[in-house]
Amino acid sequence: MDRDTSTLRSRWLAAALLALASLGTRDAHAHGRFPASNAVRFDRAAPDHAVVRTTFGLYDTPELEAGPGGGWRWLCSSAIGYDANKEDPALTLVEGHLVVGTFGGLVVASEDRCGYDLVPATKDHYIVELAALPTRDAPAPGSPVLALASNGVGEDVFDVRLFESRDGAASWKDLAASLPKDFLALSVVAAPSASDALEWGTIFLSGRDGTLDGGYHGVLFRSDDGGTSWQRLELDGVDGLATLPYLQGVLPTEPPTVFVSAVLDAPPIREQRNLVSRDGGASFTTYAEAKELLPGFSLSPDGTRVAFGGEKAGLLVAPVAALEDAAQSKKLQKTRVACLSWQEDALYVCGNAFVDGFSVGRSTDDGATFAPVTFLTSACGPKSCDAASDVGGTCGPLWTIEAKELVAPLTCDPPPEPPDESGCAVVPRDAERVDPAPLGLVGLAVASIAARRRRRR
Repeated sequence: MDRDTSTLRSRWLAAALLALASLGTRDAHAHGRFPASNAVRFDRAAPDHAVVRTTFGLYDTPELEAGPGGGWRWLCSSAIGYDANKEDPALTLVEGHLVVGTFGGLVVASEDRCGYDLVPATKDHYIVELAALPTRDAPAPGSPVLALASNGVGEDVFDVRLFESRDGAASWKDLAASLPKDFLALSVVAAPSASDALEWGTIFLSGRDGTLDGGYHGVLFRSDDGGTSWQRLELDGVDGLATLPYLQGVLPTEPPTVFVSAVLDAPPIREQRNLVSRDGGASFTTYAEAKELLPGFSLSPDGTRVAFGGEKAGLLVAPVAALEDAAQSKKLQKTRVACLSWQEDALYVCGNAFVDGFSVGRSTDDGATFAPVTFLTSACGPKSCDAASDVGGTCGPLWTIEAKELVAPLTCDPPPEPPDESGCAVVPRDAERVDPAPLGLVGLAVASIAARRRRRR
């Protein structure tokens, strides 16, 4: 499980909206958010297939080795059915299919990645999280996937659903989980069964329960029977009103080792504690604290190390066996961590393109150094699709605008040229990467404001 900063922020906002039992619309200018990447996902069945979530849509490539200069295709959020100005949707790749959790339900890509269909059973359910059965090897066909939905239906009353697919996201069923009506669900993680790698072992949900008059509590719910029954576990020190718990990951030890972040995201106050439980969620200890969000989190493929970090904290890596000493861990990088994903081949990080020099970086030395995987200038235009398809009919007309306004004009000098016949936003061969660091904070702020003005209408 990899945790992302904008996902936490949007879910904190969604929690407030859900508590009011309303998901009303908000006015937003086109391209109103600063260009950035905040999640990267990989297809375990095809490791070269990667998707990067940005604040203006998705970057998609079936050939990761193509590198930052080629292979990446831009996917507009409107083709999928969400608004990138308001939402950072949950993502996963299942047997070649991109699955997206939106405010309006679960959306699954067609095999050719040109069409995006809403799963009827999930219509009007806010999908807050997706969880694939975690295995080190490529998943067998039909490996289960969970989608967690959490909707406000009244004051302190919620409709929480778990949807499951066992056929590569082709169909989904409601597991009819029996959960309290006052439980606001925020995240889900799961460990495989010790006896059957294709079955759920332990499933955890996090969120808060209670009422305004009776008090709110940060809680976990644990199921050891595939979601049929649940045990409630209260999180000490997480009041559930301002500070909300998000699951980060779980290791299939006996008992399970569970990782949780306690997040207070109420600007201008932003604080986070990272917690670990070695007794299956019965008790937790704090291994990291920060006066900021720590959006990056990922477990190493062998389960022995954890990588975490944030914009100011940078990247830290610590052994799971000694997490209590994680605060003493050496800061490996000053990279402004917006997401982390630890794969078999490398550790991937979402950075700040204007400072770090990349949107997504790749490290083969456990975070000591990073090489660029994507820049904001990486993407070519939309995938070539029939004009009647979601992508062909929606993304194509937008690309000429997006390429000029969203493809990071500040990262290269001279800036990218308009799209050529192949749909690529061309970066001149003699372009030099702009390092904003010498500008200082004032210069960087001026550059950022200029970029925002170019992006807004």
